Amino acid sequence: MDNLAETFSAWAATEPSVSALTLFGSRARGQSDGSSDWDFQVITSKPDLFMTSAWTSGLKGARVLVYAPRMTRFGGVPKVNLVFEGAEADLVVLPAGTLTMARLLVAMGFHRRDGGLRRRLRDLAVAIRPGWTFLKGERTWGRFYRRLVDEVDDPRLGDDEIRRLANVFVCDYLWTVRKLERGELVAAQRMLHRELAETLLALSHELRLRRGEPTYPEGRRLEKLLGTAAASQWAVSSRLEAGELSAASARLKDALCAHMASLVADSWAWPSGI
Repeated sequence: MDNLAETFSAWAATEPSVSALTLFGSRARGQSDGSSDWDFQVITSKPDLFMTSAWTSGLKGARVLVYAPRMTRFGGVPKVNLVFEGAEADLVVLPAGTLTMARLLVAMGFHRRDGGLRRRLRDLAVAIRPGWTFLKGERTWGRFYRRLVDEVDDPRLGDDEIRRLANVFVCDYLWTVRKLERGELVAAQRMLHRELAETLLALSHELRLRRGEPTYPEGRRLEKLLGTAAASQWAVSSRLEAGELSAASARLKDALCAHMASLVADSWAWPSGI
């Protein structure tokens, strides 16, 4: 599809339960390529509307092939993955009632002194910070979005949380080693990908934030930021072969130790004997 934003905008203009629709991500920044999907946020008084695909009949000229709701971290709201003929889209559904209260609290300055409120707003601020554009509702919601970007900081890891994550990594690493010793290669591979690599990516993101370097969560754009050779420290083998899985686990262990040395200096070390 040539312009899914126009299709969504035309639908939102006729849907009274939608008070705002925004486009964010690479499409909003003008940095999209042939592999880019479309990222939307909708602020709606009827979030249940998006639990099924019935509403997509209003997307004129767009044929939905796959409709998959799932949950996000921001208040447990739905995020819908959609696959169209020739395009993919993600739609984050933000309940208008919850966000209206948040907008009021931000207008009153509570986000500056209420750490809980600030934490709840961080995921939304992170999503839109690189760039967004309103397709509907800017007059009502524009100032709120600008204040989120300007006044709500990115999620950060304190030193205690960093040490906790490192200790979790050690336990998951040992679990992986034991499974490899037993020949449970599938289980070891799953732990390698889901836990060890994820922990290291979170620590790497925090390290780059502390250094004031460009960074994105979840390993996004690491190859462009670091170069392919430097990004290879996160490489994990997908082959069900004990030697390769063991080597990949060891590489991640070495990368973790290097990150911890930079993050918390001498206050954490890999346990001796492991």
